[in-house]
Amino acid sequence: MDETEKGADKRLIQQLTLVGEQEGLVKRFSGFDKSRHTVPKFASDRAQQFLARLAEPELVEWSEELFAAYRNAMNYRRRDISLVVEGGVARIESKDFVLERRYLLFNDSPDSYLVETELMNASSLDLFEHEPFNQATGSLFERMRCLFKREVSVESMVDGIEDGSLSQVTVDYPSTCEYCEARIEGLDPVFRFDSASLEIRFRSYGMPRQMIQAYRAMAGELASVDVLKDALSLGY
Repeated sequence: MDETEKGADKRLIQQLTLVGEQEGLVKRFSGFDKSRHTVPKFASDRAQQFLARLAEPELVEWSEELFAAYRNAMNYRRRDISLVVEGGVARIESKDFVLERRYLLFNDSPDSYLVETELMNASSLDLFEHEPFNQATGSLFERMRCLFKREVSVESMVDGIEDGSLSQVTVDYPSTCEYCEARIEGLDPVFRFDSASLEIRFRSYGMPRQMIQAYRAMAGELASVDVLKDALSLGY
């Protein structure tokens, strides 16, 4: 195993995604006919299929617009990008990324639904800062998720931040240390660590470049904390 492979093995982060969520009421769909339809009482498979049928027109419109925007912005050919809309899910798959939007009923409140948009399988971090890609995507995301290859000690993270005497960083956590939340002076997002992941949470929707810029700023502030070095290495 060469030195590059050894370095890659040490990196904790194995998956990075950008996520945005919205909520809505089933009865607000234009295809919902109050004279014929009733809102779901249970989040059953049949009710989910009903939601998928109601959501399909706006899901098709949204995804077709994005499909065209990506084709033009990224100069994609037919083989470089595809779109499938089925069962309440739109999936745009390109040579550089995958973008999904999903409509799901809430289990405890099936008269309402969640719309989750997720960008995954990015070819590189440069993609997130590529201006044509950002303009085509728009402000869809409010969180950046990084999953770890193995469990990390939250207690060690907290100790590393506190012992580091970082004047720009504050950290909060419950007595159980199930997670900790770091805030950096001058930055809007909250950086939430647990044993399995890092999640950067924003107060509003933003473009991919805003997500990755916040990540880089956090990594710069916490670079002196030994226990966090591997957890902050994306490996791209």
